[in-house]
Amino acid sequence: MELVTKGYKPEDALGYFEEISAIPRASGNEKAVADYICRFAEEHGLEYHRDDVHNVIVKKPASKGYEDVPPVILQGHTDMVCVKLPECDHDFDKDPIELEIRDGWLTAKGTTLGADDGVAVAYMLAFLAKEDYVHPALECVFTSMEEIGLLGASALDASVLQGRRMINMDGGASEDCDSVVSSAGGQVYDFYRKADLEKVSGEGVELSIRGLLGGHSAIVMNQGRGNGLKLMARIITAIAKEMNVRISSFSGGMKMNAIVSASDAVINVPEGRVGEAMAIAGRIGSDIKEELKISDPGFELTMAPKAVDEVMTAECSDALLHFMELLPDGIHNMSQEMKDLILCSSNVGVLELLPDGRIHVLDCIRSTDESLKEALSDRFETLARLCGFEAVKGTSFGAWKYDAGSKLRAVCSKVYKDMFGKDMRYTTSHGGLECGELKAKIPDLDIVCMCPTAREAHTTDEALNLESFGRMYDCLLAVFEELCRR
Repeated sequence: MELVTKGYKPEDALGYFEEISAIPRASGNEKAVADYICRFAEEHGLEYHRDDVHNVIVKKPASKGYEDVPPVILQGHTDMVCVKLPECDHDFDKDPIELEIRDGWLTAKGTTLGADDGVAVAYMLAFLAKEDYVHPALECVFTSMEEIGLLGASALDASVLQGRRMINMDGGASEDCDSVVSSAGGQVYDFYRKADLEKVSGEGVELSIRGLLGGHSAIVMNQGRGNGLKLMARIITAIAKEMNVRISSFSGGMKMNAIVSASDAVINVPEGRVGEAMAIAGRIGSDIKEELKISDPGFELTMAPKAVDEVMTAECSDALLHFMELLPDGIHNMSQEMKDLILCSSNVGVLELLPDGRIHVLDCIRSTDESLKEALSDRFETLARLCGFEAVKGTSFGAWKYDAGSKLRAVCSKVYKDMFGKDMRYTTSHGGLECGELKAKIPDLDIVCMCPTAREAHTTDEALNLESFGRMYDCLLAVFEELCRR
């Protein structure tokens, strides 16, 4: 086929990128791309391992004379986020990605490009096939289902890996001088309690919070944005200090990893005290608006009288209010080693009444330090017991803690500066990365992240800078050679 990238360097890696772009590889649909990688390994006489979730590990022996150099793991994921423009009739289950080049950037027509993480797949295939370069033994790890929860990396059998140095090449959206040096692990919690209800005929207040910015709890946690559920609990608690309050309804949020931008509640108050309750709510709402004038300038609290005919029992209502008021939320620990690095946080993402009559609260802890995560988990479970909630541990993912003494990062940084005349920038991620899952399986693993310049991952504007793609290809080859000298 005629390559869109014809004339650009490196021809081998770009050619492989075009080949995998012709293979549908949405998250959960990686069988075909795994088949391709296994055929590739067989054609090149390389050892490979494949598991039931379509993770593939391909091994390449060291170049002659460097058999005693410790092996290096290269790692990236085969799946991609599939997003298209409304007018685009692309079928991600069967159609190839249509590539085009605009001003030196490789992009796609109406869809995501899949540079996240086709970059890593293309690099690894090129390095596995290439013969005329100096390198240690390579162990190339192609993981599946990264974009829907690091599921492939979580299921990976790492016992077949001998390397204790790993270069992750997850090409999301960054400059090629940026190197992520840590990522958070996490623990999801579901909390449940039976909603004991009883009929009443009384007065109440309807409360609604709107205008909060919300956002991804890993990405914007450091911006001090308000959580609608926590703010609503604060408002109701202020009213409850002055009068008996019973909760009729209280809800908000959609996902465990999204800061809640809106919440609603209906409360029952003593007869004749609706106006007083609304005044208290209005005063607290004004305080909150002032507090959030920078982070959430659109915050609005609305309220109105509302007749109430069913409420939670006093015990259940108090338990829910106390639980939501006291549930830890936001940033809990900051690093003393690295500026602006969040070590531990949590986000209460959902409060809802389930069809089976149970109250459900969904929360996610993120932490780069396992001990801090466990300590916060203990607090969660203690609070749940005190408030009569059942605490159920859900999905967990491993952390990658910052290693100030990383020898591999020092090598890669030196090579990068020698080649391009500038320092690598170290960045951190409060989100989960596959590096954390691999680190949990191989505790002494030394990890560095290197990838070319890309932008707008997970959108139809996703693009890969072709000059940077070639530059980082050469840089990785130089890193391999440097490792063989040591």
